[in-house]
Amino acid sequence: MKRLSLALLFVLLLPALASAASLESLDRKGLDDLLASHKGKAVMLNFFATWCPPCRMEIPDLVKIHEKYADKGVVIIGLSVDEDKNAVPGFLQKLGVKYPVYMAGSSITRAFGISSIPFNVFVDKKGDVVLAGTGLVEHKDLVEIFDKLLED
Repeated sequence: MKRLSLALLFVLLLPALASAASLESLDRKGLDDLLASHKGKAVMLNFFATWCPPCRMEIPDLVKIHEKYADKGVVIIGLSVDEDKNAVPGFLQKLGVKYPVYMAGSSITRAFGISSIPFNVFVDKKGDVVLAGTGLVEHKDLVEIFDKLLED
């Protein structure tokens, strides 16, 4: 019976372990390449951590925005600053995150001068950073920002 329980536990944990292993880390060059691949779209970089209460409040709004705007030229990219890579996949699954999420390398957090989270960066269709800052962005403000970025 003990052997069966361990086998069942392993089978149940396998998807989470596979997700953790597939969560790619990005350095500054990788992020630059990723942004270049989305030129012509409005992009939001959302720096977050699983343990951050404002981040946990903001991400459900990002999920809704992603669903509403994905076909309109908006890309949301999550960048986790968690030290424990294994904590992220279950967190993302629980919140229903369907947009791409990467582990943020220290070269990225240094480049943006990130000292607290959530930290959001908005990039226009030309690839220029137009807005960046710390703090939770309310749903209505996200809608306004993306509507404006899509106009330009």
